[in-house]
Amino acid sequence: MAQTAENDGLSPDERDCRRKQEAALISGEIVVCGDRADHDRHRLAPPGDARKRFAEETMDRGLARAPDFEPPPCVPSLLSWCSGQGRIGEDTVVVDFDALPEAPEGSDADRIAKGEVPE
Repeated sequence: MAQTAENDGLSPDERDCRRKQEAALISGEIVVCGDRADHDRHRLAPPGDARKRFAEETMDRGLARAPDFEPPPCVPSLLSWCSGQGRIGEDTVVVDFDALPEAPEGSDADRIAKGEVPE
C-alpha cells in the first residue's frame, strides 16, 4: 500500500522506470532512466533554421549606410588634371518655343499637332 501511494504522483514513464530499478536490485543490473519530455532541447537545428534565426537576431543592428558612388574629389596637382575646375554646374540650354515658326499645312508636324497620324 505504501508503494501505491508513493507512485501516485509519478508519470507513467517514471512509474515504469521505478519498477525496472526495483527489479534491477534483485538481478544486479544497472537501469538508467531519462526524461523524454524535453527532447527538443538537445536537438540541433537544421542549417536553414539556424541561418534564419541568425538573420532575425542581427537584422537592423547598427546604422545601415548606402554605398557612396560619388567619385573622389579632384585635387589639382602636377600629376592630375581636373576637368571642370572652377565651373559652376552644367551649361543650361534655353529654347523659346514661341519663336518657332508655325508648321506648314499638311506637314507631319501639323498632323501631329492636330493629333493625327503622320504619313
